[in-house]
Amino acid sequence: MDPDGVMVDGTGGVDDETRSTLTAVPCAAQDALWLTPDQQIRLVAVASLVTGAARLLAEDPGAAITTGELSRMWALLDHALV
Repeated sequence: MDPDGVMVDGTGGVDDETRSTLTAVPCAAQDALWLTPDQQIRLVAVASLVTGAARLLAEDPGAAITTGELSRMWALLDHALV
């Protein structure tokens, strides 16, 4: 939102550096040989869900909340972290 409270297109509050880091995770996870394949998959899932949630909130925050899309993403995130 801008200072006057008007919605503007954006990135859901995620800065460029963070988005760049999260975008690189799927490529970098396969090179992290100290992680098990299960840990690599979970890391990719978490990075994907975080970037997806930010994009979802930036594009249509009201619908993301009222339709339950955001809560489903958090349920997936909880499952990925367990």
